[in-house]
Amino acid sequence: MINKKFSLTKEQISDFKEKGFLLLKSFYSPEFVSYIKSTIGQYIDKPTDKYQTGFSRLAFDMYDGDEVVIGLLKDPTFKKAMKDLTGRNMFYAQALSFELEKLKNKGFPWHIGTQSFGYHHAEDFGCTIWAPLVNINPKGQRGGMAYVPKNRVNGDYLYSHIDPSVFSMLQQKIDANENPTTEDFVQWRDGPLNDNAQMAILNHFGVEDEFEVGDALIFDKYVIHRSIMLGEGEVDIRAAFVMRFFCSESTYDAKRASDLEIPRNYFKYAGPTKFHLEVAKNEGERLVDSALFAGQEYRDLSI
Repeated sequence: MINKKFSLTKEQISDFKEKGFLLLKSFYSPEFVSYIKSTIGQYIDKPTDKYQTGFSRLAFDMYDGDEVVIGLLKDPTFKKAMKDLTGRNMFYAQALSFELEKLKNKGFPWHIGTQSFGYHHAEDFGCTIWAPLVNINPKGQRGGMAYVPKNRVNGDYLYSHIDPSVFSMLQQKIDANENPTTEDFVQWRDGPLNDNAQMAILNHFGVEDEFEVGDALIFDKYVIHRSIMLGEGEVDIRAAFVMRFFCSESTYDAKRASDLEIPRNYFKYAGPTKFHLEVAKNEGERLVDSALFAGQEYRDLSI
């Protein structure tokens, strides 16, 4: 499932540790990419809430139990690459997809993965592998992502302080009958990274790479990133295949998980996933021991 030509150098591993992201050239095999491209359409659907409406279609919790994806997770080259890059025993959480339509969808502004790691303590390590299913030319039609090196701006404070404060404020305003709106909530969530001064800094240091089909980007959860609109050109739709992983020592953050339900309950929308509620119940439980993963040893990438 991994391209037989793929390898890592010590310099690349060091670069990932310093910046928090690394472009993995020729990572996935043509056969794996072809399979994902031919099947992903059966999973993705329209957004379920306003916070996701920057995309034409998306999905969480994809390919569960899929034999081809399981084959990827069992691939010794894949497991070794994950161990070499992270220096940790990693565990597969879920697959996702985000789709942009040409000249229409803006995707997400500058953000961190507070939904995808909404069950995870701030200090626990998590990472993502993002792979576009079309070629991305940052000097042409674009449609990829931009990401900021951690040694410039590190997003850890967003997990530890900003995001919890946003949900706390929302609950307090609800309790005080101040009637916060969806627009208020989206602004509180996006605003800390997207006001003029902060956005200028992130735009200045943001990196936007060129991708060929089969390339992938690995980035840890503290890397601040954003979508790039798909501009004029021959590609009409850009879908991306995304996988999330957490360190095997990670434990359940029950408060963070329950906070994700505050806007859903108040604004009456379903949200794209219940993974954060289903993966564990009690504060501090080891995520790898979850009943959700029973009989799925392939999720464990330790070697």
